[in-house]
Amino acid sequence: MPPTQRNEVPEMIAEVTARLDLRPCQGCDGCGNRCVDGIGITWEEFRALVDHLEAQPPDEVERVLGQEKEGLWGEGRVSWCPFRDTDRQNCFVYPVRPLVCRLFGFVDWLPCPLGRVTQRLPDGLEILHWYRQFPRRTFQEWRKSENES
Repeated sequence: MPPTQRNEVPEMIAEVTARLDLRPCQGCDGCGNRCVDGIGITWEEFRALVDHLEAQPPDEVERVLGQEKEGLWGEGRVSWCPFRDTDRQNCFVYPVRPLVCRLFGFVDWLPCPLGRVTQRLPDGLEILHWYRQFPRRTFQEWRKSENES
């Protein structure tokens, strides 16, 4: 079991999300073309994803997780995020997406690929430095450690 985080991560996610103007993002999935596998998330983000998946119809979860997630990006092959619905071109876990996913378009190092989002979080770098203090693993690594416990 990872160290207790006293709900700091969900509180920060809620606080950051409340500050974002998501109107340019409605109906857009431009950032989704950048969603790759292997992103480290916190324990609390992992648990939120698991809870969300368990609340979805099992056949939908199986459909999305069973999709081909390999593709070309630049000059090489990548594995897309396991929660990317490649059929519908959207994020299957959007309501509980991790903090790093929410920062897409709102920080200079993850710009909106379509130029729709012009707002930047002035404290984006500080948020990222704060986030780094927590242990992070991929979804699969958290799942494996949970199963070994």
